[in-house]
Amino acid sequence: MPDDDDGLGGTGIDSEDVRTASRKMAISILEVPEIMKAQGVPRIALLPVKNSTRFIINKDILTQKIRIELNKNAAGKVRFLARDRMDDILKERQGKREGLTTSTKEADLLGVDFFLTGELTGISKGADGRRSDYVLMSFQLIDSETSDIIWEDSYEFKKVGTAGVVYQ
Repeated sequence: MPDDDDGLGGTGIDSEDVRTASRKMAISILEVPEIMKAQGVPRIALLPVKNSTRFIINKDILTQKIRIELNKNAAGKVRFLARDRMDDILKERQGKREGLTTSTKEADLLGVDFFLTGELTGISKGADGRRSDYVLMSFQLIDSETSDIIWEDSYEFKKVGTAGVVYQ
């Protein structure tokens, strides 16, 4: 199981934090009036998460997990655009237009309505072989036309333990 204790100790970000934060963020985003009452389906593109903590973490796992939770539970209320795959998309699109491949529809690339991004920040201290870490995972949904932050939420935790070799 992803949340089983791995026995490594330390005070870092673990799978339970990622799963809990992503579920909380996905539920929270669906309650935003601009999403709930949208005419049509809002399109969201993911921007990189900034990591300002002392921990080495694959930052994309957070936005990826939020995207997965929203796609599973949003019942078509939002759509994500694969901007990170743009080169492949444009290549395939060109192939269709040149008749190399076929498609049942021809559509323009859709624009982004909102950007989803976030930041990890933390405070760490240690003494006598023990460590205390406070981590804040904050996320924002930004209107692509106005740059308004229309939604913001966070998940925070504090862990105290023995400083693990993994984090040194």
